[in-house]
Amino acid sequence: MEKKFIEIFTGLKRNFGFARIEKGYTDPETGKLKLKPGDYGWSSRPIEEKDYLEHLSGKKSIGIQPCDDEGMAKFGAIDIDHYKNFSPKKYLDTIKEHNIPVIPCRSKSGGLHIYVFLKEPIKATIIRNFLSTLLFTFGLKAKTEIFPKQTELGEDDKGNLQNGHFINLPYYKKTERCALNFDGTEFTFDQFIEVINTNLKSKEELENFSLTHIKAVLQGGAEEFNEGPPCLQAITRACQNGGKLKDDRDRFLYNYMVFAKKKYPDNWEDRVKQAAREYFIYDQKWDDNYVSFKIKGWKKETKGHLCNEEPIVNFCMKSECVKRKFGIASDHRKAFPALSGLQKINYRPDPEYTFNVACPDGEKVKQVHAKSIEYITDQRKMRNIIGVAANFVPPMQKGDIYQEILDNLFNSQLDDIEPPEETSPEGQLFNYMKEYINGPKAETNVAFKSGSTLWEDEYAYFKFEPFFDTLKNKEWKIKTQQTAHMIKTNKKILGEFGPKRFPKKKEEKESNDPLQVIKVRIDKFKEEEVKDELIDIKGTDNLI
Repeated sequence: MEKKFIEIFTGLKRNFGFARIEKGYTDPETGKLKLKPGDYGWSSRPIEEKDYLEHLSGKKSIGIQPCDDEGMAKFGAIDIDHYKNFSPKKYLDTIKEHNIPVIPCRSKSGGLHIYVFLKEPIKATIIRNFLSTLLFTFGLKAKTEIFPKQTELGEDDKGNLQNGHFINLPYYKKTERCALNFDGTEFTFDQFIEVINTNLKSKEELENFSLTHIKAVLQGGAEEFNEGPPCLQAITRACQNGGKLKDDRDRFLYNYMVFAKKKYPDNWEDRVKQAAREYFIYDQKWDDNYVSFKIKGWKKETKGHLCNEEPIVNFCMKSECVKRKFGIASDHRKAFPALSGLQKINYRPDPEYTFNVACPDGEKVKQVHAKSIEYITDQRKMRNIIGVAANFVPPMQKGDIYQEILDNLFNSQLDDIEPPEETSPEGQLFNYMKEYINGPKAETNVAFKSGSTLWEDEYAYFKFEPFFDTLKNKEWKIKTQQTAHMIKTNKKILGEFGPKRFPKKKEEKESNDPLQVIKVRIDKFKEEEVKDELIDIKGTDNLI
């Protein structure tokens, strides 16, 4: 069963996530289990079989990025982020009612992960499209997290593929984060594996289900949208049963106007007025005069659909919309793409960022790397890095609109990621110092003055200035005083600054002048001795 678990949750192999669950705390407002930066992140090494087994035994909690370096995946999940007083019953009933081929599992933080599993790796775009069509059915907003979060992994400034985002795996200790049956009871680990085996789907089965499901959930919506945005069609379902829109009428009508200009170019104004009467509750604010006033202001509007605003965003089916004749792909000037999955990588002194951008084709989600906060706050630089990563350049937005885009990005979910210790300034400083200390040794006072290291008893002594010069040659960006402070306070180094004389030889009459140096313990920096390995040669026929 364990081997089947490993096979099912195969994704990115060159790295995997970890979470120190024992250090987590419960947020009193949301009820969500939270971890501090440094208590979760990437392991910075390839995943091994033992890592999965340690997860199942409870020795450590691991996470997997479903999308591999080729943009393929074998599983995906919807992350339902409701925690306080959360009940999964609504979602279990929905899965049963619509016969959706997914398996719900409790999440690490107390919510729900709704998984889909594939017979073999398929394009991550297909999995994301399938799961996105379910959001409306579950009553979830479009910004709900879907894994894989990226369909293609982005590159950093050096051309190295990034990791993206991982999802914490179920069945920690084999008894936590369990799968749920329709009645809310939990499956044992063995039952979970058996259920998956009977619910593995092919690429064709997922695509066919999506097509059938979309038709079902849109049935009853206005037929005029059969070639238009499915979000408008979904919103109008209530109107077919005698209901009328009262909330968010302005945003609905604006998007209807964009659609009407395409489908009814000769009489779009009349169609907008008709739509308002048909779909809206008319009151003191919304009447024929007010609708006419709105139309007057929209006559020169060319911005296209406002997909990321309420209520449109909650009914978004972008992967379906781009296929339709009068859908978003037909906009003459597309709106700014949806941004999500912001990560802050705490490099010091200058943090870097990654985020996801939805491509205009409605299928691909690319990861974008920003080497400083400036590349996000400056709209022109933001457009440039999106262009490089995703091969399209978003249109310029007005200042207040762009600020709203940034607010949504930063407020949705910001992950603080601690980089691997060896890549942090502290880790780099230690490694650079280790290299320096194990370099040329001071055999004379002249060599000591020039920067060579003196080994004496249990300590190594060397001048700060020559050492700092080597740091600058390695593109060290931290200033002199800050570097000196790091040397004194870094727990792995704990260097001391003070005077030191080079030892006087017997034949020398006077002691050498003291030098201001750094003093560190040698045992912290000794190179590991590589012992020669004796190889037993059983034959000599192939020796040259």
